[in-house]
Amino acid sequence: MRKFITTLIVVLVLGFHIVSEAYTMYLYDSRIQSYWDLAVKASTLDQKAAFLDQFVDALEAANLHGNDALIWATPNNSAEQNMVALKSLQKRMQEIKGMDVTSFQYQQAISQITAQEQGEAQSMLSTLRGVWFKSNHFWLWGKIDALRWLLEIVVCGIILIIGYVKLPDHRL
Repeated sequence: MRKFITTLIVVLVLGFHIVSEAYTMYLYDSRIQSYWDLAVKASTLDQKAAFLDQFVDALEAANLHGNDALIWATPNNSAEQNMVALKSLQKRMQEIKGMDVTSFQYQQAISQITAQEQGEAQSMLSTLRGVWFKSNHFWLWGKIDALRWLLEIVVCGIILIIGYVKLPDHRL
């Protein structure tokens, strides 16, 4: 019976962590990240701009502040500075919408935006996601989550050892 109870405790603790982490990732992806992903997939500038606007609106509604760091905060890991960069992309999209789609300037602008979406923006997206996790689900954020996993695994290991090791009989 002791083995069953200790195993159940370990399964519940680790299972709760896994489920909460999966659900929290789902929340971010469904409420915010999906709009960026759709903007990248969209084939017309109007579609890209509409999804980008929704992405920016979702981030603003999340009211992100601060850095994706506990120490060594920099402008590069600041939510506010990354929002400035994101809004510059949004503004550029609006400027391009007024151009002639057959012009060289339009084609060059589209290729610049596509390059930014597909590579250069990954750092910005990672920072914004990190700040969201830090602000909304601190115990599932980056290094804190890694430390939590480590602590839970150690504690669960101790619980299993206690549950499975036969204790000596001290009867007289």
